[in-house]
Amino acid sequence: MEDPNNTVPVTEQSNPLSKDIDISSPQEIVTILRQCDEEIFHGWSGSRGLNDEKVLMKIERIASKIGNIIKNPSRGLVCISGCGTSGRLAYIASHTFNNYLKRLGKQPCFCYIMAGGDKALFTSQELTEDDPHAGAEVLDQMTKDKSEVVYIGISCGLSASFVAGQLDHCLLHMDKFTPMVIGFNPSHLARELPIPKWDKTFLSVLKDLSALEKDGQTFVLNPIIGPDPITGSSRMKSGTATRILLEVLAMSAIHDYDMKQISRLMSSYKDVCESVYAYVDQLGTLIEIAGHSLSSNRHVYYLSCEGKAVMSMVDASECPPTYGAALDDVKGFIFGGYTTLQNNDGDLSTFGEEYKISIQHFEANTLPFVEEKDLVVFIGEEICQKVGRDTLQAKCKKVLISFEDSATIQQKNFDMVLKINLDVLTLESMAPNSAKYLMGQLLQEMAVKWILNSLSTGAHILKGKVCGNWMVDVRTSNTKLYLRAICIIEKFAGCSRKHAKESLLKSIYEKDEICSEIWSLPIVDHIKIAGDRDKIVPTAILLACQACTVRMARQKVEKEPIIRKLLLDM
Repeated sequence: MEDPNNTVPVTEQSNPLSKDIDISSPQEIVTILRQCDEEIFHGWSGSRGLNDEKVLMKIERIASKIGNIIKNPSRGLVCISGCGTSGRLAYIASHTFNNYLKRLGKQPCFCYIMAGGDKALFTSQELTEDDPHAGAEVLDQMTKDKSEVVYIGISCGLSASFVAGQLDHCLLHMDKFTPMVIGFNPSHLARELPIPKWDKTFLSVLKDLSALEKDGQTFVLNPIIGPDPITGSSRMKSGTATRILLEVLAMSAIHDYDMKQISRLMSSYKDVCESVYAYVDQLGTLIEIAGHSLSSNRHVYYLSCEGKAVMSMVDASECPPTYGAALDDVKGFIFGGYTTLQNNDGDLSTFGEEYKISIQHFEANTLPFVEEKDLVVFIGEEICQKVGRDTLQAKCKKVLISFEDSATIQQKNFDMVLKINLDVLTLESMAPNSAKYLMGQLLQEMAVKWILNSLSTGAHILKGKVCGNWMVDVRTSNTKLYLRAICIIEKFAGCSRKHAKESLLKSIYEKDEICSEIWSLPIVDHIKIAGDRDKIVPTAILLACQACTVRMARQKVEKEPIIRKLLLDM
């Protein structure tokens, strides 16, 4: 089992399986990602992951609580909330299962809360993650007209202050709320860092939550699935496990599944994982094509419909904060735009180019500038019927990801067709037929997540955005990422924590000396100064390693963006 004396949260640890992923071939990258994702189901360091019997039993009990809301929707609500990736997954689950309930002739009863609002579906709004008061306020507003609420807070690292504030609000109003949290660290490794203008920490709230769990009033669902393949990148394994848990919970609640059915449902996701990673050579080729596009300072575009489109947009939106990528390096477009999304805040396209997400916008405003080294990924054969001829015949790299067993694929239009066969036998035992149909769609979407995570991760590795298995160009846009940046600098510079912090502050403030006034400022002030600036952490690594000015370090990083090469030349 995990070492109780280890103070580093599992979600922030480096996975030994991926320590050399940055110097691996594209096919080797796929193999490493597969090995890491298998830990979701097989467990890590003595744990049993999602297949732990205690986890399955807890899912059954939580599903029963959600089922009560589904039966009495006029006074009840299931509220799913999170920040960043977790918030996006909250939106997906809410959207998916409200539509499913409508098809079953039942009243929708799911809602989602995303830190930073719907803008965070597409761009990083992560500063809100650090505000517990904002979390509590929006939860209070969202549920004010309901008398019975199952609240599901998602914080993969058990660290998001926004979620902690909501859990605390629930604990103060237990006559109304049944609160639960989803995360992937042991409870004792929840964040204990003081939160500005609040007298609690995530750990203290979690202790209060756990104290009521034995009576079935609260739930802590925290299976240990092991570190992500890219250290701290919760969009990958942790995001996958979150989506699986949300879908299994909702399906089990709607159809009143027992433990045996829940176990079968969980196994279907394991089958999909094995099916996707069986295409190691093709996935490697896809990574190589995408890596060539990004390394040539060109773009990767995802085009798709409905649920698959949402997964593609989520993958694209997570690249800037994870890899310091530009907003249009990887971008997703969806047929039907915001009409298809049905998000809380509606059409956001007036807020800027990054929020213009329709296929129509792509064809009118992006396609004319697409070049030979760009990559356009068509996700699902259905999108090929909805785009214009100019898109299908664009003079760039084109890849089709298909799940259809048909003869309609026009191979000549594509440089590569990745045909994924999802023969998931466990679905045959599901009832009613509507459940089989929905699960078929959800499993395809999960396959899309694994494929695109592999593509974008591998492509950024080939571009030099990863050193070892650490993302070295991370943006310090919230407390979690600020603290992670210090750890990255400390690791690669081989320096003390204090020297790493000093180097980071020099890079953020662009000063060769840090005065006592700056040293004494709270983290939130440093985050505001850092903003969305690029190359802060790579510059800080060089400052920690060498006696040079900030200007000199930044010039070196601009000239050679691959940090491993700079370190080897020192």
